[in-house]
Amino acid sequence: MIQSIRKTLTSNYVCFRGWSTKRKIVVIESDDWGAIRMPSREVYDQFMAKGVPANTHYFAKNDCLESNSDLELLFEVLSSNKDKNGQPAVITANAVVANPDFEKIAASNRKEYHYELITDTYNSYPNHDKVFDLWKKEGIGQNMLYPQFHGREHINVASWMKVINSDSPIENFAFENKTLLGMRIPNEKPFGFNYMAAFEYFDKEQQLQIEEITADGLQIFEKLFGFKSKSFIASCGIQGTHIDSVLAANGVEFNQNGHQFRPDGKGGVKADQKFWGDTNEFNQTYWRRNATFEPSRAPHEDWVTKCMAEIDVAFRWGKPAVINSHRVNYSSGIFEENRDNTLRLLNALLKAITKKWPDVEFMNSQQLGELVSSK
Repeated sequence: MIQSIRKTLTSNYVCFRGWSTKRKIVVIESDDWGAIRMPSREVYDQFMAKGVPANTHYFAKNDCLESNSDLELLFEVLSSNKDKNGQPAVITANAVVANPDFEKIAASNRKEYHYELITDTYNSYPNHDKVFDLWKKEGIGQNMLYPQFHGREHINVASWMKVINSDSPIENFAFENKTLLGMRIPNEKPFGFNYMAAFEYFDKEQQLQIEEITADGLQIFEKLFGFKSKSFIASCGIQGTHIDSVLAANGVEFNQNGHQFRPDGKGGVKADQKFWGDTNEFNQTYWRRNATFEPSRAPHEDWVTKCMAEIDVAFRWGKPAVINSHRVNYSSGIFEENRDNTLRLLNALLKAITKKWPDVEFMNSQQLGELVSSK
């Protein structure tokens, strides 16, 4: 009962302040596209055999690079659900543009960091050779899977390099199998940091490295996709204000994450609350995610009913419904039923939305940012 009241209060709190609109707008923001995690069911089973409880960590269990069929089936659902303007439902795919190049790193005896573009990563996975073409022609071409910048890669380079040069047998096995495990390993001493948090820093040198990586990543994004990323969200929601100038210099006008965690440079973070339409010194506009659709996290929960209730709260306060829904939900590389369950529920959710609010408008995050900032 107390937890339910707290959740209701939180839902209303993130919606009542700041910019508002009478329009019924739905935005789905989905992080981690292009990023590797667990490469296959075979490798997953090997971790389980080694006593690593990957089945208890929903990213380790289900998150795999998106495949040809993952996109094809997702587009079927999105294209069959249209808003009042005939726009298909759209997912903003917050994407990385590179992954570690394990071969080159191994060739340097793990002393030098190297990366490969996501296009090369796709070509190295089976059933992934059409992903980038599908993404550009249908995803971007029909505004169904619209990319925005999530980082150059989904690792903190300096922190991850420490991990792969440590004496952790499990992390060494992960490296040998091109895996980013990103979870607490039983019977091993914690590292004291999360190497999946690409923008966290612990000293000035690491801070400067992150600025260089951010600029490099944004330039690669433009070359890959053919346009600048207008919005951004940091991996794990952790970023310092020092990169705001780098983001602005490379065309980023909007920040999707109004609830950020700022590193203190000593291993701690401090929450920084921004609300709808707030801006920083570079005139970058913020908003909040105010609904959740994460079937992979809890497959047996009633995500449609829960998400519909959150959308209702958002609309009641005159806010767009910005739904948080990670790439892991749409991935079938480890367990096919993970993707299939999500797509079934997504279809039900979208149909429920268009039935209850026939005047709904589907937007990507760039379109939302342009609307909010035009206030």
